[in-house]
Amino acid sequence: MIAYTVLTITKDLGFTKSIIHPAAIRDESGIILFDAGYPDQADDIEQALAEMGGTVADITAIVLSHHDHDHIGSLAELKRRNPKIRVLSSEKEADYISGKKQSLRLLQALEYNKSLSGEEKEFGERFARYLETVEHCPVDDVVQDMDYICGGVKVIETPGHTPGHISLLLEDEKLLLAGDALAIEDGRLAKANPKFTLDKKEALRSVKKIKNLHLERISCYHGNMYTGPVEKELARILVEERDL
Repeated sequence: MIAYTVLTITKDLGFTKSIIHPAAIRDESGIILFDAGYPDQADDIEQALAEMGGTVADITAIVLSHHDHDHIGSLAELKRRNPKIRVLSSEKEADYISGKKQSLRLLQALEYNKSLSGEEKEFGERFARYLETVEHCPVDDVVQDMDYICGGVKVIETPGHTPGHISLLLEDEKLLLAGDALAIEDGRLAKANPKFTLDKKEALRSVKKIKNLHLERISCYHGNMYTGPVEKELARILVEERDL
């Protein structure tokens, strides 16, 4: 039997505040954390776990949806605090998480910066330098589509935002922890941010795949929980994209 808590953690970025929603899944062995926040958020994650009656020492595994800085940022520090944590990701993301390959988001930023000038270029260059400081951490195990993380929690490959992006399906809850495969904007489901989606066609194929799961709820890393008509909303997104 599992239980889950969607965490709410705020990161002050200076120019704005970003609210993210990692998830903690508790089974008989401990806590499985889905995504690990921005850099320097280990204390925030520890506090969020304390509010649900847990600690970093209870974490048995951290599953990464993908390698963006706001998902792996505190991974290495959490692993230092609890070396028993197993780090899991898809095979396509593992080398980026471990630092064996250069971040695709960094490469995207560096290329985009070539088109900028003035203050925009200065901001873009600061962002690229920030991405270069993100601490990497080895991946212990890779997972594939339809693998079980624990009883009733299944990996769903949802590429597009990044090549190896994964989501987690909580079968009994008919709930998908969607990471950045989807977002919630103005109370409605939305496709992954096009500006940061590396393969838009692949991302829409993932939306169609998610629609076919017949879900009742979707938790998005940016936007929290959607409990409305899931299939209707996903169908709307697909129709709107087809009509563009």
